[in-house]
Amino acid sequence: MSDDVDFNSIATSNTHIEDIDPYTGFEGIQADDCVVIEEEEDEDEEEKTEEILQPYVGMEFKSEVEAYNFYNSYGGYKGFSIRKNSRNSSSKGVTSVAYVCSKEGFSKRKKQESMNLGNSSNRKTPEKETWSSRTGCKAYLRLKLIKGVIWQVTKFQDDHNHNLVPNTSAKRRNLQSQKLRTDNIKQIISHLTDQNIESSKILAYISTLEGGKDNIPFKRKDVSNLIAMDTAKLLGRDVETTLMHFQRKKEEDPEFFYAIDVDEDGCLKHIFWADGRSRRAYLEFGDVVTFDTTYNTNMYSMPLAPFIGVNHHRQSIFFGMALLRAETTDNFCWLFQTWLKAMYGKHPLSIITDQDLAMKNAIKIVFPNTVHRCCKWHVMRKAKEKLASLYGLLPTFKTEMELVINYSLTVSDFETRWVTMIEKHKLKDNKHLSNMYEKRSEWVPAYFRDVFFADMSATQRSESMNALLKMWLTSHTSIYKFVMKIDGMIESIWQSESDEDLISMDKEPHLWSMYDIEDHAREAYTKRVFREFKDLLKRSTLGKVVEKQRDVLYEVNIAQNPKKHIWVPESYVVSVDKENGTFSCNCKGFEFEGLLCSHALKVMCNLGIEQLPPYYILKRWCKNANSEIMKPVNERSRGAANSQALEMFRFAALYPKLNYIGKLASKDDRVFNIVEAKLGELLSQVSQLVLNECNQPAELQKSNEEDQTHTLVVNDPPLFQCKGRKKMCDYISLDGPVPIVELK
Repeated sequence: MSDDVDFNSIATSNTHIEDIDPYTGFEGIQADDCVVIEEEEDEDEEEKTEEILQPYVGMEFKSEVEAYNFYNSYGGYKGFSIRKNSRNSSSKGVTSVAYVCSKEGFSKRKKQESMNLGNSSNRKTPEKETWSSRTGCKAYLRLKLIKGVIWQVTKFQDDHNHNLVPNTSAKRRNLQSQKLRTDNIKQIISHLTDQNIESSKILAYISTLEGGKDNIPFKRKDVSNLIAMDTAKLLGRDVETTLMHFQRKKEEDPEFFYAIDVDEDGCLKHIFWADGRSRRAYLEFGDVVTFDTTYNTNMYSMPLAPFIGVNHHRQSIFFGMALLRAETTDNFCWLFQTWLKAMYGKHPLSIITDQDLAMKNAIKIVFPNTVHRCCKWHVMRKAKEKLASLYGLLPTFKTEMELVINYSLTVSDFETRWVTMIEKHKLKDNKHLSNMYEKRSEWVPAYFRDVFFADMSATQRSESMNALLKMWLTSHTSIYKFVMKIDGMIESIWQSESDEDLISMDKEPHLWSMYDIEDHAREAYTKRVFREFKDLLKRSTLGKVVEKQRDVLYEVNIAQNPKKHIWVPESYVVSVDKENGTFSCNCKGFEFEGLLCSHALKVMCNLGIEQLPPYYILKRWCKNANSEIMKPVNERSRGAANSQALEMFRFAALYPKLNYIGKLASKDDRVFNIVEAKLGELLSQVSQLVLNECNQPAELQKSNEEDQTHTLVVNDPPLFQCKGRKKMCDYISLDGPVPIVELK
């Protein structure tokens, strides 16, 4: 007879409706009775659960980890914490293990107190008060490995000589072995830490997910300890882990470049890296570079040295970066030479740095033809520190000095106005002002107006990057974590550039005027650059054009505002050559920033010029400025003028295919033999055609020899700032396949 209930038969039977319980649907069973039955069943299940949780002699487990997790779960249920006490080993491995209550034994302090009872301490400094949790508890669980496969419980003692923690989450979150047990929680903490979330906020987030802090078995200190443990795991193998990461990056991105420099002890001295897109971007936007080493937050006190440029959206982009042990001329020379190799040997037109003397000397050696300018922002910040008292005595002096520096159009104008200002305020004996004037050719804008700086007159882009890095990195950051977070920043930068590309292509900004020249600029420039062009066009309305010589020479007079008391040149001279389409202003705005100044635009509008001459539309500010960067490597290689870049493009096209063939061939002996034979034939043919050893560059021959015979061992740098040593051995990764580095 079936046990299933036929509800239709119940409905048609003679059973009185009042005998059927409306909540259960069964005859003769009331709801209250049903609850009682369920409660009794729950009690039985609890008894069974408690019985199952109780370890017993002869109990078996598949692994030591499984045994530990079981006993730890039992300890959490009962209200005590466990720890590993002993392990017995043989030539075949671990044979037995014992887990004890965390209160087993006694602390050293308690033993000393029992031995020296009644004796006063002779310590000169008071000891920090500590607490002891050990009570000599005898509870334990011992397991033995049976037949090399099964872990069997051989002894079990469950008597505790202390109070057990009540069965509540709020109390048991203090049991050490119960904290952060699940890999899922550890992974969440790790991911949030990588996003620079503080431990207190991580705890608040997880507690929200779990319904309150009482429901999570750990505290904020435990989160901090877990983060510290992750960092500690890298000690001694930090550089090794970083280089392994670089090897993986090289496999994914054949154009990825890295180089290291070690001292005579085999410790890392410097490290440099640049991804393939940064190298390609440099070929388009590498005319101006800022370089700064003011940021040094990591566990080895190694300053970060980023090479930063600006793209066609006026965004800061990286051209590679390095960690340096010491800021000396020799070290900067190594870095600049390595960076130059990574950037296909292309020298920048101009470079902006701080006033570091070692850096200045290295630039003269490595970049003799590059215009080097010191950061004006650094100079003025230092002046603010040195001249603070002077600014207080002479309230208008600071503004007057800034106007002389920023609005002097020529060198003679600056020198004349500076001397006049010094004599006016009788500051001839001021040492700092004299020092600023002595080094004027290194930082004053008037000395660089003929040089293109892409609107990067200071290392403020480096400073802004440093400020951003301080939000992401701490003094406890390892090199590997440092590199990983920098990689995340670079990925965000490229994503931001891609977003701006889409906006410039998909959306059209509004016009401000009826000038055809503005419409033409909108078609050519990116959104951000067009916005600046539009601002220049608005400023052109302030001027009044005076014709000095028809179609040849014009003067733009700027009306002064007596309310602002700001000195600016009263007039600008614009030279015109309509046949060649040139409009040159003595303010050198285009030469300095790459956009026509408001004075030249004023004259062009007055003359009815409808389009910008091609000469004044720099490709680096146009919507298609990065079109070559985004092309596949085989297409980019066709237009590469630089031989080193051409070789790199070819290598980048071949490397993924060769690497994939190697991976496939390694899976089967028959396929391996076929590929090896074919590659041998191919290598012989290629060697005869292009790789004649007699004509091979000496540098490449040496590198190939090192690949085959030299194995480099690199140790972590010391955990403090270490000055550069005289001896060093260099290791620079090739543009070709990087040899596997065997490390300790």
